[in-house]
Amino acid sequence: MIPRDAGHERVYRRLLRLYPAEFRARFADEMVQLFSDQLRDARTDGLQAGTARTWLSTLGDLAVTAASEHSRGDRTVGHSLAASPSTSSRMLGLVGILGGAFLLAAFVIDIAPGFNLLRIILFNVGAMAIVIAVHRRQASASHRLALAAAAPAVLANAWYLVMVLLSIGRPQPPEGDSDFRLVSFFAGMAMWLADAAFGLVTLRLGAVARWGALALAIGSVLAFTGMDRLALTSRDNPTIFGPLSLAGMALSGIGWILLGLDIATRRRASESQPQEVRPGG
Repeated sequence: MIPRDAGHERVYRRLLRLYPAEFRARFADEMVQLFSDQLRDARTDGLQAGTARTWLSTLGDLAVTAASEHSRGDRTVGHSLAASPSTSSRMLGLVGILGGAFLLAAFVIDIAPGFNLLRIILFNVGAMAIVIAVHRRQASASHRLALAAAAPAVLANAWYLVMVLLSIGRPQPPEGDSDFRLVSFFAGMAMWLADAAFGLVTLRLGAVARWGALALAIGSVLAFTGMDRLALTSRDNPTIFGPLSLAGMALSGIGWILLGLDIATRRRASESQPQEVRPGG
């Protein structure tokens, strides 16, 4: 009699060809066994869609980790045998991805003014979610440095979010409240600079995707240059800072998305897993 999971295991083993040959030689059997155990556990829990959910999670992890193992070259391998991301990490990562996507949405479609406020709100919420998730991961590398970058980023995004919420129903410039606009400017300035600093620290600690951290750091600085009270650009006096600030906002959105993908998909090191396995060692 053919085992119940034999067909699933055959398909999964073929998908493992996406990994480097040396990686497969070392870990293929363990990965197939882990996949089989996950299928069995999903059915044991009585979930109607347990098998489908396991496959979706497996395929998502495989797509990310296979590319990661190819990029590692002769460096440490075994990333895929670590534990899956926690549910809270997946949720925080997803919120961050959505926030970055909403920031980018304005570059793709025309957004009504009312929905533009909603877009900014979702962006700030997503940014705070990513900062919290990244801090949890990189605090072990340097708790003080990680906290010094995360706390201002959360507070600055929260401050700007409050200003956006308070702006609802207020008259727009030039009739708007000049004091309120000044406070909003400082909130925006704090947000972009805190995001840039967070990106630089995240790049330094290297606990998550460095490309995402780099995009966030550069994008936030460029976006900052387009703030109206800096007078680096205006409708009457267009300069290079106008396009640069738009490019910065787009780059910032991409940075948050890349960090969100990393948080939601990268596996965590398990206690039983060897800390380092080198090819040929």
